[in-house]
Amino acid sequence: MHADVHIINCHSDPLNRFATQAWVFNPAPGPDVIPRLHDAKISNMAQLGMHISGVEEIDGVLYAQSWWCRVCS
Repeated sequence: MHADVHIINCHSDPLNRFATQAWVFNPAPGPDVIPRLHDAKISNMAQLGMHISGVEEIDGVLYAQSWWCRVCS
């Protein structure tokens, strides 16, 4: 999938506090394309990408999740 990943520190409803969140930008109104990462941290960067780790909420349950995001030309 080709997409823009946004990372920002804002209020996280599942964590009930401010946290860094990462999500896939969706220009159309509606739900997120994939669940957001809460407490997101860039754990590794390279010339062609980065690794983001955090937790995602699905049906009220938090799961550990990681994304490998690579540069597409």
